[in-house]
Amino acid sequence: MARVKAFVTATIATLALAATARAADAPASWPPPEFEQPAPPLTELVSGWYLRGDIGYRYNEIGFVESSPPVVSHDYGNVPAASFGLGYKYHWFRTDLTVDYGAQILMHGTTAAAVGQPQYSDRIDVFTALANVYLDLGTWAGFTPYVGGGAGISYFRSRDYVNTAMPVGGSVDAVKTQNFAWAWMAGLSYQVMPNWLIDVGYRYLDLGDAISRGGSPGGASFNETIWKDLSAQEVRFGVRFLFD
Repeated sequence: MARVKAFVTATIATLALAATARAADAPASWPPPEFEQPAPPLTELVSGWYLRGDIGYRYNEIGFVESSPPVVSHDYGNVPAASFGLGYKYHWFRTDLTVDYGAQILMHGTTAAAVGQPQYSDRIDVFTALANVYLDLGTWAGFTPYVGGGAGISYFRSRDYVNTAMPVGGSVDAVKTQNFAWAWMAGLSYQVMPNWLIDVGYRYLDLGDAISRGGSPGGASFNETIWKDLSAQEVRFGVRFLFD
């Protein structure tokens, strides 16, 4: 019986000392119970200004050629292209302004009257300026698919026009044409470093019409060919640098 009383007395004394020691600490320093531990902080998506640069290859297409006599076949070559832009990203939404250049293209148009060679030929290069918006569709293991669209202007510059049916075929001056342009795109980006992403994508670009014109010196006997409904399908590779 005496042993039991001694054990009970020792236990009560131990608990009393522990309570006294804890009471000496400020309550704020006590570790919270396991079920009250704060949730880990959420990782905020990278947002802010960015620069972008892209290179690509354009598979050019042409609707038809407006000329007299009419063209029965035409050739509109494929070319490399490059672009540069400035944008802003906020979570899953992005927008940017881009300027693109498509390398000079040698275009041909053949008529029923021409024998053995194209009747019309011209060298045309094109610039575009677009305002674009994108939706990022979530990120998995660093990969982010996206879709987007853009609108702006295209600017064609035509030179070295030749119409073999004319006595003098060379163009007197370069002909410049502006059109409404629009695009839609889709792709996949990957964040290689906190401020750098690489981007692989596809873009369809509608460019409008290009005009070629030539004639004899002094402005007489002008002739004109209109390359209608020009467009391009592009495969693009680019990088983005995020400022923050």
